[in-house]
Amino acid sequence: MTSFAFFFSEERVVGFILLFIRTGGIFMFLPFFSSATIYPTIKASIAFLFAALLYPLSPPLGFELNAASVLLAVISELAFGFAIGFVLNLLFSAVQYAGEQISFAMSFSMASAIDPQSESSSTIIAQFLYLIAILLFLAFDGHHLILLFLAKSLYASPLGGFVFGADFLLYAIKGFGWIFVLGVTIAFPIVGLSLLSDITFGMIMKTVPSFNLLVVGMPARILLALIVLTLTCGSFALAFKNEFIKSYNALGALFF
Repeated sequence: MTSFAFFFSEERVVGFILLFIRTGGIFMFLPFFSSATIYPTIKASIAFLFAALLYPLSPPLGFELNAASVLLAVISELAFGFAIGFVLNLLFSAVQYAGEQISFAMSFSMASAIDPQSESSSTIIAQFLYLIAILLFLAFDGHHLILLFLAKSLYASPLGGFVFGADFLLYAIKGFGWIFVLGVTIAFPIVGLSLLSDITFGMIMKTVPSFNLLVVGMPARILLALIVLTLTCGSFALAFKNEFIKSYNALGALFF
């Protein structure tokens, strides 16, 4: 009876709740895990299971148990999940930005669809690249790496002890510029080809005034863009993998 009461002591219950909030933050902020297609009850159940599996690895709480400290610890755990999600979502935001630029270059900016991951409207090409990025994320076990990072974080950042540091704020500022640079890099082959085709068709119209740009030029530009998009999918996959590894390493540098 004494051992049973010790297992449900105040410190252990608070520690498990904080760990549950940390694992739940994965399903609130991280890519793929935060998909709107997964029911909240399923997310909560899996987060509870992860918390139960990781609880034996968690060290004892390092703060005094009172209302104020527990509230600050809860806010700290929510901030921890938000920070991890922010770092990894920068990469997926860059992919979506590249898709928006490609859609504009292909004259597909008006063709939009509902993204099942976020339940928001996006262009077809942006949604296509985002889904490829999700498949690549699963193909090289990115979701397993996140769970391993979560297990290691219990020692590097104890429960209730996370705070935003100067390194994270500096990384966040640079991250917004990184979205633009990476997005333009991914979209550059198709955007550059679109610009080159516009110049070519413009020269043809000057020499052949009877040339119908709408009938010939637009379908030809879309066809060329689709061909280039198909040919560059392999390069996109390699670039996405390399950038994800950099983002994952950044997690270790920022939190460990």
